[in-house]
Amino acid sequence: MKKIFSIFFATVLFVQVNAQITAYFSRCTFSTPQHEPYIETYISIFGNSILYKKNAAGKYQGVVEVGVLFSQNGKIKASKKYNLMSPEQKDTLDRPPFIDQQRFKLDTGTYDMEVMVTDKNLNGKTLSIKDKVKVAFSSDKVNISDVALLTSFEKAEKPGPLTKNGLNLIPYVADFFPDNITEISFYAEIYNTDTVLGRNEKYIISYFVESYESKTALSKFAAFKKETTAPVSVLLTKLNIAELTSGNYNLVVEVRNKTNELVQQKKVFFQRKNTSFHPALDINDLSNISVDNTFASKITGKDTLAGFIRCLTPISSEAEKGFIDNQLKLADERLMQQFFYNFWQSRYLQEPEAAWYRYYQDVVAVNKNFGAFNYQGFETDRGRVYLQYGPPDKRQEYPSEPNAYPYEIWLYYRLVDKSNLQPIQTNKQFIFFNRDLVSNNYRILHSDARGETKDARWQMKLHSRTVQSHDFEDKTAPDHFGGNSSEEFSNPK
Repeated sequence: MKKIFSIFFATVLFVQVNAQITAYFSRCTFSTPQHEPYIETYISIFGNSILYKKNAAGKYQGVVEVGVLFSQNGKIKASKKYNLMSPEQKDTLDRPPFIDQQRFKLDTGTYDMEVMVTDKNLNGKTLSIKDKVKVAFSSDKVNISDVALLTSFEKAEKPGPLTKNGLNLIPYVADFFPDNITEISFYAEIYNTDTVLGRNEKYIISYFVESYESKTALSKFAAFKKETTAPVSVLLTKLNIAELTSGNYNLVVEVRNKTNELVQQKKVFFQRKNTSFHPALDINDLSNISVDNTFASKITGKDTLAGFIRCLTPISSEAEKGFIDNQLKLADERLMQQFFYNFWQSRYLQEPEAAWYRYYQDVVAVNKNFGAFNYQGFETDRGRVYLQYGPPDKRQEYPSEPNAYPYEIWLYYRLVDKSNLQPIQTNKQFIFFNRDLVSNNYRILHSDARGETKDARWQMKLHSRTVQSHDFEDKTAPDHFGGNSSEEFSNPK
């Protein structure tokens, strides 16, 4: 299980301390053949986010103090505080990430976990997270450990802290897989199949990727292996995800008996960004989708359907955008209904109609508030951002600041991309400005969010109404009476 520092969501912990240290933390629960459960913790430190100092050997080195504590009813059951040392470097130009793993023996039960991280060379503030941890292995059931994502694995020449069952397992301490990663490697253990399913019986371990939203299994990213029952069985394998499109997914491991009945299941969440693979929507596949007696069949008229489909662009995948841009004009009413129904049913299997109406309410509000001249609200930058990421946590409007074009600053404490093209991000801002001074069409000037427009000279451009500079090194406009942009952007509340 993985967590995000300060903001908790499905699987990843992200830590930022004083805008200096950046780290990922995760944990997995296992058990020994003697039925002694334990928790493995993993932490990966971004070397370029910490301060390096010269050590006694004259080499540069970073030091991070890590504290991990498990308690129950106010009593400490397991804890460890230690200094995690970076690799020694000749200079500070190369500061690669480094990783650590610890193990804590814990009995069955629920624990309060606290993790603390400090950059020792910086003497920065220690930040901590707290979370509930459940350790539950039953001796009369088939159990599956947590599924540990791996960077790599290899045969161990000699045992080390990352060695398990004679193999060095390098943890992948994150849940985001970018374009350059084409395989997902993982490790899991299965317990008690011999006592539950019978000795020397055959059973199946299946593993596959499923959509996080619809829980639909993706057959192209699936495999299985046949096993013979044993006290402990190991699953160490990988899946090719080169053609897995951007989105939110679960990696699922299942145990099935010899008659293919589901016995046990375990999932781990991950995100994928894949800009190098954009499969076109298969029109033949869409035409096979039945929309009879669905909410989509009640939406008629090509113009109405085309309008509803176009407003989906802010939350569409690249393949769906391709259909909207290239196929929509040629599509007949039936194909439009099939595309529209598949769009919502694939994301919200249990309630596609309700999900559409919730989204459409936002579209109506966006069209009302951000529409400009010949642009509907969802076609404007502010409308697109609102629909793609939701309403900002903080919105500052500056319609008449001296020497600046009208502008707005939107702050997101937690940025979740509904198009699934970007990972979850924290503390991101968007700067919009209105250069024509007449319309309501504010354009994006700058954002620090991944995948968005970035401009280091955004302040100069914002104030170019009165401040002119031909020096491309100038990034900050001179202070002036009533100015807010620099302070607001650099000091989010």
